[in-house]
Order: sequence, then structure tokens, then C-alpha cells
Amino acid sequence: MKRLLIMLCLVAAVSSCGVANRTADYAYKGKITVGICKSGSSKETLKYFKKCVRNAGAKPYFFEYYATTDEMAKEYLSKVDALIVPGKSGGDTTGRNKYDKKVIAAALDQGKPMLGICLGHQEIDSFYGGSTGSVKKNYPESNLIHRNKVGDENIGLRTEAHAINIEKDSRLYKVLGQERIMVNTSHNYSVIKVGEGLRVVATADDGVVEAIEDNSRNVMGVQFHPEYLYGFLHLKQFLPIFKNLVDEARAVRSADMGVK
Repeated sequence: MKRLLIMLCLVAAVSSCGVANRTADYAYKGKITVGICKSGSSKETLKYFKKCVRNAGAKPYFFEYYATTDEMAKEYLSKVDALIVPGKSGGDTTGRNKYDKKVIAAALDQGKPMLGICLGHQEIDSFYGGSTGSVKKNYPESNLIHRNKVGDENIGLRTEAHAINIEKDSRLYKVLGQERIMVNTSHNYSVIKVGEGLRVVATADDGVVEAIEDNSRNVMGVQFHPEYLYGFLHLKQFLPIFKNLVDEARAVRSADMGVK
């Protein structure tokens, strides 16, 4: 009888190897984990990300350093269920453009849902073959202010600066439930050429791209900063952006585990 039990245990262990390999070194039994690069983000921004992710029902996991190699990026992504690619808001931003594409590639390779914010949104577009350019140069007739600073205070980041128009058949519309909504702003550049496989789903009144999506790969990018809209301005209507990321990660996890 003991031998039979041992044999059954061995069979169960072998059959679960495939799942074990997919789960890497994070535990499926715990909360959904969202990875965020710590380098290049201010303490204030990280505080708001922590609040948003936790209130969305997940656990934030901050990567201590830039992923300077492909192997490092793969290791980072093996520890989380989803990825947020933030904008640059801290003093150490030299590695943002250089290394973020490595974590973007790893997230896509591992099928992890991804949210890009501001520069992160632009970098996702660039990864797909798109390009960015100066708002002032490409939209010379615009009367909107997309970056508004008074002294050291980033006014545009901390206020509802202008409206965006959202496509009704987009995921962003399903998440926010509005065709037109006020957002904050803090950028001099924007997406000009949209990468292949991405779709523009929101624009400002002057035509500046405010959101992109790749629904086939659980990817969304927004030019505005929902972590400040919810974390600083306490606008509850923007928390669903983070809840959506968590829900998608949970669905991917369930599929990997064979849960119906």
C-alpha cells in the first residue's frame, strides 16, 4: 500500500512539471503580482503605483534596477503576472529608453498583460515599430497645453488638464465607461506613427494620441497618468484601468493552470 501511494505521488509530481516550469518562481496561490521598474520613478510616483495596484486587488513588485540584459528581463517577468511600464519622473532616467524595451519584449514573450504610461506608452509603440515626435512640431495649431509646469510644480500632472475622446469599441471605453473624460497631462512628445498591430483608441481634441491598444496581446498604453488621477486626485473612475490589468493577469494565470 505504501509503495502504491509513493508511485501515485511520483506520477502527480511528474505531471505537474509543465505547470511548475510556467509558474517560474512566483506562487500562483498568492495574489496577482504586478511588476514595475523602480529606477527612473520618483518616490511619489511609486507611492501612487503602490496604492493603485493594491486597491486593484494585486501586489506590486518593484524591480530594483533596470533590466540591463535580456536574461535579467526574463527573470523579472518570471516573478510577476503583469507589467506596468511607467513614465520617467525621477532623477535617474538614463536607462529608461535604453532598457525598457527588454522588459516589454519579455512581457510579450511570456504572455503577460502590460500597461504603458506616458513614456512607457510611447516605448510600447516604438517596440511595435512606431515612432514619437514633438507635440509642438507636429501639432503647431494646437491650443492645448500638454505639459504645464509652474516652477518645480508639475501642474498638468496634478490637475484635470484636458479632455480625451475614446472609441466606443475599445477596451479603454469598456474600462472607463465614457466616450469623453478629463485627464491630466505631462509630456512634450507623443505617438506620431502608430506601430503595426496597435490601434489608436483615444485622442485629445487637437489629435494627439492619448491611448493605444493591442487587444490580441493584452497590451494598453495611455499618454496620461492614471496613477496620479487616482492616487493623488482620488478620482475613483480611473482605478478600473488597474483593475482591468489585474483581471487580465488573473485570466492568463487561470488559463496557464488549466482552470475553467
